[in-house]
Amino acid sequence: MIETTRKLSALSEEFVEVAFRHEPAAATQAGIHDYDHELPDHSREGFQRQLVWLRDFDGRLTAGVRAEDLPPAQQVDHALLRSRVGSMRHSLEQLQEHRRNPVRYSETALQGVFLLLARPFAPLEERKESILARLMAIPEYLDSARSNLDRVPGEFVEIASEVNLAAPAFVDEVMRALLRSFPGEAERIEHAGARARLGFLRYQEFLDRTVATGPDAELGIGELAMNERLAREHLLALDCAALESLGREHVQRTVRLLEEAARRIDPSRTWREVVDDARRRRPEASKLRETYVAETERARRFAEEKRIAPIPAGPLEIIDTPAFYRPLTPYAAYLPPGPFDEDQTGNFYVTPIDLSRPRAEQLEQLGGHNLPGLPLAVVHEAYPGHHLQALHANRACSRLRQLAQSPLFAEGWALYCEDMMHEEGFFKDPVTRVLQLRNLLWRACRVVIDVRLHTGRMAFGPAVDYLVEQAMLERVNAEKEVRWYALRPTHPMSYLVGKLEILAIREEARRLMGARFNLHDFHTALLAGGTLPPALARDDLSRRFGAS
Repeated sequence: MIETTRKLSALSEEFVEVAFRHEPAAATQAGIHDYDHELPDHSREGFQRQLVWLRDFDGRLTAGVRAEDLPPAQQVDHALLRSRVGSMRHSLEQLQEHRRNPVRYSETALQGVFLLLARPFAPLEERKESILARLMAIPEYLDSARSNLDRVPGEFVEIASEVNLAAPAFVDEVMRALLRSFPGEAERIEHAGARARLGFLRYQEFLDRTVATGPDAELGIGELAMNERLAREHLLALDCAALESLGREHVQRTVRLLEEAARRIDPSRTWREVVDDARRRRPEASKLRETYVAETERARRFAEEKRIAPIPAGPLEIIDTPAFYRPLTPYAAYLPPGPFDEDQTGNFYVTPIDLSRPRAEQLEQLGGHNLPGLPLAVVHEAYPGHHLQALHANRACSRLRQLAQSPLFAEGWALYCEDMMHEEGFFKDPVTRVLQLRNLLWRACRVVIDVRLHTGRMAFGPAVDYLVEQAMLERVNAEKEVRWYALRPTHPMSYLVGKLEILAIREEARRLMGARFNLHDFHTALLAGGTLPPALARDDLSRRFGAS
């Protein structure tokens, strides 16, 4: 057992080291700063080298480590590593997302620079050198990536163009920040900025003129690939048919709950009328951020006073969503601190109102931040949602667990928190309960769309219509939603399915612990394991609670 544990430990360390060597921007996000001056090699040859290593690594892991020879905690790590490697191989071998997703490359370049500027993990003098190196590398990075793109759906070209067109303004913002601190280096800074702008300009010309979508450039990845992803990445027993059935069942169930909640407010009004009225209760656009700040502090105090879960040290900054994220972020989002960074500040992004849009669309967008619904976004993204969960995950017991990224757990936890905070009495306005159920309906719709979109049974336009008609999303925001559903297959279903998995784990823990069960201790134990696929979190907790 000791020798097998050593082998697993060595392979885990190799995985962390080599995987991040291949992906320097992801390394920066994780708090590994050995490659901050580089961008990835996303050429065809670079992806082939990744795949060769993964195949070899997978073979050595399979031949060298048997799960039954490991202690229980390491069995979870072993299953996690197998899942990560299998998912990465599937992405490169079967899905071949690098051939169909042009958004990935401009986002990687932008994110790689943004993280270096935004995160204070070192003095700006040190980070400046890495920022300039990455800016200088952007033209070659984007040029080398272009040869991959031969299976691009037309919708992806549009999204990539919108992200890419936001890049020059972001580069200018980076340059201004550096020039304020280092005016004596204006020539170097301006040269690096000019190089980066040139890279994005050339990539845009490529997107405008030469992307060949090809006959097999379908928007969805196909049913076989979806089923494979559900099994490999999420460790779910559900296939597409069962998943869609689950989504449709919860659409119907949640509509019934909505009708009941609306009748409790006013028997003469439908839930849709209640939602419409709520949207007219808008914060002032100029005070949107400070409204989120105040509500976030209220949620944090409530979680602390009610002992929902321990709140580790780690500040949360509420900032405008960076411009290059806005095409895919209609409302709000969260960027966690890197698990290996000393500074544990999280970023809560709030997408500001787009003043370039017609007035009617601006009001639609502002309605998405309505006052009765705004606490739900705060609970989901901040406390006790993503930020609190990420702070716990960053303290997990192994490097591998600290780097676990299961959206089924992360998004399931955040949606679970919306319902749990209702149960605990956080939401005082009864209209918020209607909006919380509307949000649950929206997540159930995501399950249905995720399956139908990626099995080719629903096109982009009807998917937008479905969100508008079923879940009452604003059309301008529904379009952004479906964009990222198309780019990230199986992520949209993670919210509802993950919540259901966490509820099942909670009921199992309640059964095992009996009278000793309480929410604080359950949440503490659940969060301590890291952002594991729920199947592994269940195994971890069952052993612990069953033995206690």
